[in-house]
Amino acid sequence: MPLHLYKMKITHASLIFLLLLASCGGKKEPIEKKPSDYKIEKINELVGIARIEPASKIYPLGSELAGKITRILVVEGQVVKKGQLLLEMDESAENAQVTQSNSKVNARNEKVKSLQAKIEALNIKLKAAEVNMKRDRALADAKAGPEKNAIDAETAYNNLRADIIIAQADVREAIASLGELSAESNYFSQLKNKKKIYAPEDGMLLSIEVKPGQALAPGAKIGDFAPSGGLIAITEVDELYAMDVRNGMNVTIAKQGTRDRLSSGKIIYCSPYLSKKSIFSDKADNLEDRRVREVRVRLDHPETVLIGSRVECIIKL
Repeated sequence: MPLHLYKMKITHASLIFLLLLASCGGKKEPIEKKPSDYKIEKINELVGIARIEPASKIYPLGSELAGKITRILVVEGQVVKKGQLLLEMDESAENAQVTQSNSKVNARNEKVKSLQAKIEALNIKLKAAEVNMKRDRALADAKAGPEKNAIDAETAYNNLRADIIIAQADVREAIASLGELSAESNYFSQLKNKKKIYAPEDGMLLSIEVKPGQALAPGAKIGDFAPSGGLIAITEVDELYAMDVRNGMNVTIAKQGTRDRLSSGKIIYCSPYLSKKSIFSDKADNLEDRRVREVRVRLDHPETVLIGSRVECIIKL
């Protein structure tokens, strides 16, 4: 065998041997992990995003009736008292209805007075007719006067009694219809009053979404209202740590994305059930199968935050 072929065979054999050696001896056995290697350190705090809201929740103000706005008497961010006038709408149609209804009430009052005066006049005539009837009956019974006169006097007396009964029925009917007209007048007055929007309670008008001259549909939103009282931070705790939070825990409120402290606070409410993520889910197609527990925190210094802002909520466990 030629020498160069022999050397080539030795080289190929050596290469195959080295490859087999590498494949058999180079592989390391996997190291089995102990359960202790998976132990998680104890968590001392939970951090989440919270939204600042009034303790009584923000709610919209609206108009029950349609109408055109004539005046807005407040500005956004203004603190108002319960019953304070906020906005007025055109009342011309309601004013006409109230005037017409009041006119009907006044006319019916006069009708009742007229019927009552008629009854008084009939009672006077009835007394006179009673005297004549007794006199003519006495004369007829004594054969001192004709029987016809006695019968005519009795008929006149009975007719007057019937007229009084009819007049009394007319008075009752007029009084009943007067009550209906008074209720109608009161209804139109209430409709007129609903063209004015008042503050439902002490608080702050956060926004005004209408302008003078704008026509409103029934139930149209006017703005957002925040009742007076303390502010709370609403956050959500993942179901993994839901059982670790409870009322009375201390909380730090910080600027979002930082540890800059804004206020301290305490947990005042922990939801009794788990729910889907809601207050911070910005995508409708978020299908992550996780549950959360709603937690509310009362702030010790509400003046340091703004209603509606998002903050860091750090719960001390």
